[in-house]
Order: sequence, then C-alpha cells, then structure tokens
Amino acid sequence: MRRTEKKSLNEKGYVSKTDTFLKEVNDSLAKQLKEQNGINKKKDKKMPLVAKIFVGLVVILSLGSGAAAYYINFVLDKATIVNADTEDIYIPVSQEVFEQDEKKEDAIEIDPEEVLWGKLSKLAKKEEDVVNILLVGEEDLGEEENGRGRTDCMMIATISKKENALKLTSLMRDMYVQIPGYSDNKLNAAYRNGGMSLLEDTIELNFGVAVDGYVLVDFDAFESVIDALGGVEIKLSEIEANYLNSHNYISKKKYRNVKPGKQILNGNQARGYSRIRYVRTANGLTDDWGRNHRQRKVLKAIFKEYKSKSAVELVAMLPDIMKLVTTDLSKKDMLGYIGLILSINADKLQTLSVPVEGSFTTPYINGMSVLLSSLETNQEKLHQFLFGTEQ
Repeated sequence: MRRTEKKSLNEKGYVSKTDTFLKEVNDSLAKQLKEQNGINKKKDKKMPLVAKIFVGLVVILSLGSGAAAYYINFVLDKATIVNADTEDIYIPVSQEVFEQDEKKEDAIEIDPEEVLWGKLSKLAKKEEDVVNILLVGEEDLGEEENGRGRTDCMMIATISKKENALKLTSLMRDMYVQIPGYSDNKLNAAYRNGGMSLLEDTIELNFGVAVDGYVLVDFDAFESVIDALGGVEIKLSEIEANYLNSHNYISKKKYRNVKPGKQILNGNQARGYSRIRYVRTANGLTDDWGRNHRQRKVLKAIFKEYKSKSAVELVAMLPDIMKLVTTDLSKKDMLGYIGLILSINADKLQTLSVPVEGSFTTPYINGMSVLLSSLETNQEKLHQFLFGTEQ
C-alpha cells in the first residue's frame, strides 16, 4: 500500500491556523520547561527518554485542557489510520510470486510437499498486561500489484507491564512459513499477497502470538525519521563502507561517501546500510542474519538519538513523525499505549531474533533460499521472551 499524502494548508502557500497554534505551543513548551522546571540543556539530555516525554506532556497539559486536547488530536491526526473493512490494503494479490535466489553449491533442495510443520498452537496467545505491536518496513517496488511490496523488516514491539519492560523481536524475512489461503512461502510474501491482515494471520498461525495492532512505515518514511533526528551514529567496517560506496544500496550517489569507523549516517545512508545482505557484519553474520543485525543496530541508534533529544525537541517532532505512519490503532489505543509506556521505567530494549540459533536449516524450496525452522521450538522461545511462559 502506498499511503495517500495529506495536503496541509502550508503546502498551498500560506500558514494555517494550525501551524500558528503548533508554533505557539512549541514556544510555550520551551519557555515553561526552562522557567517552571529549571531544566537546562545539559541536565535535560541526561534524563531518561520516558521522563522527557512525560515532562513534555505535563507541560502541554499545563497549557490548559482545551489546548492540550487540541494539540494531542493534532499530533494523532497526522497518522494514517486505516479501517480493516474499507481500506484497500486488504485486497489480495491474484498471482503468487516465489522470490528466486542464487543456489549455493552445497545447498540442499527440498520438495515443498516434504516439509513437516509439526504440531502448532491453535490459539494465539494474548495477555492483558502485555501489548504486542507489529512494526513493518515495506520494500518500495514501484508498480507491484495492488501497490504492495514485500516486507523487508518485521518486528514485534512489546510493552510488558508485568515485567516493566520494552522488548523488540526481529522476525526473519526469509523464514519459510504457512500462509493462510496461499502456498507456503517466505514470511515477507504474506504482506504482498494479502496485506497487513494476512501478515498478522500468518504470524498468529506460525508463532502463536496475537497481534494487538500494527505500524507500517515505508522506506521513504524510514529515511525521513532518521533525517528528522539529524542522522544516526553507526560504526562501519572497511568492507561495509567499500561495499556501500560501490553499490546502489545507498540510492543517492552523492551520499556514497561513507568511511570505515563510527560516523553519522543520514536517512538514505542508514537505509542502504540496513539492507546489506551479501557482506559479513563485524561479528561474521551474512544473508538475512546480517541484514537483520544491521536493522537492529539502526533501530537502537534511532532509540539512542531519541534519548539524546530534549523534551521540547521530542514533543515538537511528534507531528512530523506521526505523519509517516500507517496504523490500525485508534486514537484511543494510541493514547492508552502512550500512557502504558510512560508507566514503565525502561531505558534499554530487550531483543530477540526468530528463528533462534540452532533451530533452523537453510535449504532451497521452490527456488528460494529459506530458513526452515522448528516452529514448535520458536513458539516456545518467543512465548518465553514475550510473556515469560512457554505456551
């Protein structure tokens, strides 16, 4: 799905009342944070991310209930909120595609009919004090049928009130899974075939986890988020830097000037870095494992940059960040989850990759190089990580 851009009055050549109001709110936030709370820039940068957001929201509320409600609605209205009954994101594809990969000499080829799935949980697990939001990054494939690409990045963001924790689970795109109503395929084919609805059903079927909602961001938005932050700090190996400068992973040639070592990457550079597959990471990972490792590094770098921003900067950035998002979460849901995050004192993300080490092989099926895993083992590990229980 390609999100429909919302034209603002500002884009038509003049400043709207909303823009003026937002500037007034931001100016007031800066003044009140300095005068009422006595927070100077040095101290503010040492505050935990959640504390900064909380301070910003408190100051917004101090503007008055009417102004606060207006501003919060203004921010949430920037997101594209879809309805499962009306949005074309749920239109199925008419022709399946199997992503073809170059076959390695020592690779084992398996007939899809020979794959044994084992016994899977029929009920997707859900707990009141654990919220699981699916985060999805979409490939930009131009004229794909129904305007949908494959999902290059799939993660489950978990807010665990019972463990006072924030968690991030990476789901490898090349995992061979069962897709309801379609042939077995890589996990990243589910979204292309049937949109977010089918991707959620696929995750629930194969991993036994109920998804509470999703956030979809395409790669153009991914770049914009990083640029809004002023870039992210990433350490590149010499091989990675040379590869990025000599290939089209960094789509804009003028930015193919990265170097080995730590540096600030802009959105286009970070996007290219996060998509590398065929070069080993510093810790020896390749293929989907290497790309997944890099994606997690970029997300952690984004999280670090958010923590370095002042409360004023964080609140002021919210409208620009939200307009890059497509979600099925209602305003009420989003407000509830924001409140839940604020109640958790967690500055570090706990992370997991699925399939877990030692639970998979890498055969070729239907011309695809896939991760064929024990879903029973991965269900158990995933449930332990998300809920603290096996099933």
